[in-house]
Amino acid sequence: MGTKYKIVLLSSAVVLSLLILGGLNLSEDEAVIHIAFVGPLSGESAVVGQSMAQALQLYFNTINEQGGINQKKVVLDVFDDQNDVNQAIKAAQEIVEQDRAVAVIGHNCSACSIKAGKEVYKKQGIPAVSPVSTQIEVTQDNDWYFRTVFNDNLQARFLANYAKHFLQQQRVSLIYTDEVYGAYLASVFEKTSQALKIDIKYKWLLSSDNNLEPQIAQIVSELQTKADAGLIFLATYAPEGVKLVKLIRDAGIKNLLMAPDSYASKRFSEGFWNYKKEKLSPGYYTNGLYVSTPFILDTANRRAHYFNARYQEQSQEERLPWQAFSAVDAATVLIEALKQAEIQGERETLVADRQKIRDILFNYFNTPERAVEGNSGLIFFDEHGDAFKSVLMGVYKNNHLISAFNQLQIRPRRYEESDILDSALEEGRILLSDDQSLYKTDVVYTGIQLNSISDFNPKTVTYRVDFFLWFRFQGEIDPQKINFLNAVEPIQLGTAIIDEKIGKENYRLYRVKGHFNGNIHASEHQFFLNQHLLGISFRHRDLDQNRLSYATDVLGMDLMEKTSLLDNIEEIQERSALENWTIKSIDFFPGRLKKKLLGNPKYLVPGNRVEYSTFNADIWMSSNAYVYHALIRSEFVVVFLVFSAVMTLLLILVSSKDNQVNRLKYILFFQAIFAVMLLISTEIVVIHWMREHIHSVSRETLITAFNVLWWLIPAILLHIAVERFFWLPLEKKTGRTVPNLMRFLTALLIYLLALFGIIGFVFERPITSLLATSGVVAMIVGLAVQMNLSNIFSGIALNIERSLRIGDWVKIGTFDEGKVVNMNWRVTQIETRKGYILSIPNSTVSTSDIHNFSYPDDQYWLLSRVPLDPKHDPIKVEEILMNAVLSVEKDIVKDVKPRIWLENIQVENVSDWTATYVIFFKTENYQHKFRVLKNVWKSIWVHLNQAGIMPTTTIPALEAEQEQNIVLIPSQLDEVLSKNKLQNMMTSA
Repeated sequence: MGTKYKIVLLSSAVVLSLLILGGLNLSEDEAVIHIAFVGPLSGESAVVGQSMAQALQLYFNTINEQGGINQKKVVLDVFDDQNDVNQAIKAAQEIVEQDRAVAVIGHNCSACSIKAGKEVYKKQGIPAVSPVSTQIEVTQDNDWYFRTVFNDNLQARFLANYAKHFLQQQRVSLIYTDEVYGAYLASVFEKTSQALKIDIKYKWLLSSDNNLEPQIAQIVSELQTKADAGLIFLATYAPEGVKLVKLIRDAGIKNLLMAPDSYASKRFSEGFWNYKKEKLSPGYYTNGLYVSTPFILDTANRRAHYFNARYQEQSQEERLPWQAFSAVDAATVLIEALKQAEIQGERETLVADRQKIRDILFNYFNTPERAVEGNSGLIFFDEHGDAFKSVLMGVYKNNHLISAFNQLQIRPRRYEESDILDSALEEGRILLSDDQSLYKTDVVYTGIQLNSISDFNPKTVTYRVDFFLWFRFQGEIDPQKINFLNAVEPIQLGTAIIDEKIGKENYRLYRVKGHFNGNIHASEHQFFLNQHLLGISFRHRDLDQNRLSYATDVLGMDLMEKTSLLDNIEEIQERSALENWTIKSIDFFPGRLKKKLLGNPKYLVPGNRVEYSTFNADIWMSSNAYVYHALIRSEFVVVFLVFSAVMTLLLILVSSKDNQVNRLKYILFFQAIFAVMLLISTEIVVIHWMREHIHSVSRETLITAFNVLWWLIPAILLHIAVERFFWLPLEKKTGRTVPNLMRFLTALLIYLLALFGIIGFVFERPITSLLATSGVVAMIVGLAVQMNLSNIFSGIALNIERSLRIGDWVKIGTFDEGKVVNMNWRVTQIETRKGYILSIPNSTVSTSDIHNFSYPDDQYWLLSRVPLDPKHDPIKVEEILMNAVLSVEKDIVKDVKPRIWLENIQVENVSDWTATYVIFFKTENYQHKFRVLKNVWKSIWVHLNQAGIMPTTTIPALEAEQEQNIVLIPSQLDEVLSKNKLQNMMTSA
């Protein structure tokens, strides 16, 4: 194959790959949907805004990896408003000018949302969803604006109710700013407190027009003198809050502090890091501070925990702020609206697409039944575009915001059954606020410490787990009354190892050993070839989610630090008996489980189901058998698939046209590389596709098919390798075709071994009987063709060793000498001097002594004996004999000096002695041996006669005797010539 042809083929492969990949990318670029995000990417709140943008991009990347929206890629357009109203208007107008975004996520600042929403988005007909803005005016009089968080009206009323019913406060005092946020919260909080008969003792206003620090110092100074101030509600933004809280704690004021969602931010918690007291004792200033928030990770669902884990992997940050989770919730709602609306994503249909999205948000996602599952739970909107969201109460501990032991869960009253509502009111488990029901819910902090995992069976996904389980809670709750949802046999907790009460807080520790099956969260859409999802899940036996909610004990399990969890996983791995399986990650999170009522009159509700809070530990197990998937990054897998497929086809074409053995070896090397790349990339692509499109039975079939291919393709490559590295070079070397029987038997052996591997390791069937049966069959066949196989293998060995070549003169064992005229895989044929063809089986040849007179070249040694009277001078005799041999014109190698010595002196009788001289000379072409001997003898006779010397009458050695001594290798000659006997005899003569 010419160089030009190979260059053309390689160029064609590269061009074809680029065209295919270019076509894929072009098809993606042609169908895109733009969604805009507007937030503070610079300025004081840049950290939060950047986290939101990164979280949104990560979420959209996930959507695009799964095929996008109706095969359309989602693109995030990012705009910076710096939390400034003027910049917000500018960013909104830029979105309008670009004329491509179907919806907007943002803004953060309520003032920005209000201004941009009413002056731009409403007028231009662009649906917008704010993940953070809480001021009530954001969605009022604007049916194009929605939000995924509560509003300030609900937040303030919640805080007042919490202070009254859970913190048992009869007196409160307010510190608030004159900005809209603080003033509105303080106003609603005051009105609600008065309605709840809470005494408003003192109120202090912080004026934003004046220097805040003197005002704060004055307020704290006055507060020190107010022993009856009661709970202090801080209705300010985070920067003012840091200064207030620091001065209050430094002044030694021990009053309970309560604050709104602005305090549930990094800007607030990190504001104390530079203070000495906070460094010495984290949480010195913030411990015990109650803060309302839309989201706390310890009570968040599985979706939020997994998203946070993925974000941490990419950004190396500890955890996302709640604003980022809320932004992803806004994106989730929009994505679902896009799916429902079936928009075109074209510029010509942009106006209609925006209208469809708005209508879906307003008219479809407005009931619990059609709610969207988000990071913070179910999301659906009321008639104002506000999401029905519970306000969560957090409390700072060690400068970390965790869930308070008591919560109020909000449910729209129109979805409540009157009988159940009345019963809950009588029991004091529910509060009524306007058109909403507030359920009093006890939070149980739950922690799990895994000790070991054993007896893991990947086929049945069963395993045994030894672990510690603990609960921290307040009130009269029986936390041990739980049902393990995935236990093989029922598990009873028994007596607690530790049962103690510290203040109002109860702590109970149990050790659990149980047999578990699978994971309740493992669905058909969560399918991985090389992983299994194990886990532990339980719920309370009696208390539903309105009465009890589990929270992850992030402090007790030391989950705030990522390194601590990784160290814990390593320790569990060391203590566990997990052959070929590695613990990749462990996630702890609460969840919800719907359970059928089965006619229970205690829970007769619409839908005939009741929801329970669950606690879960997800354990991802990864098999070392599929570690090769990490060789190809997911974003490049399609590139590898296309390129390896093209190159594999190209190499097959090249190998079919090329007959050069050496080149075929290199081609095979690249064929093996690209075949493995093709198989790996195909496996990854198919697995990702299977997660969404194929049911479990078909998945098992495809998994089996790939496992079979991992045995079959190496077998095919090995078969080709034997052909190119063994048979073809052997044929080229010998000039003869390898018997088809040998090729067939070798291929049969390779594929039989692959078949046994498939049966034993893929289908996990015993192969002992198969091996025994195949052994018997092999014995029978072997006995039947024993001689043929023996001859063939001997022929292969002879050809590899090159002991014989066609045209060589040889003597094999006791057979007549002759010239090799043919060698096949069964016999070696020799033409003897008598003219017949002697066929010797190769097995006999390989076990016999072989004298090759034509190897390493055609030259060989002959000898001739000359009997003379010992009276003649040996020196003169040697000279005569030397000249006689060298005077022969043909067949004598003149460059090599003949060697002569006196063999013996034979005494026939007293008067008749004979000296026998042996002449060694080198000649060519063993075929002419006898002609050479004749010519040499003639020459010797002539030269002796000329010198007057006649040979004795003693009969020379017979021909048979000569033939037995005809060959003497140089080493033997040297040994003879090194002796002193000949020299002594010549001297004495």
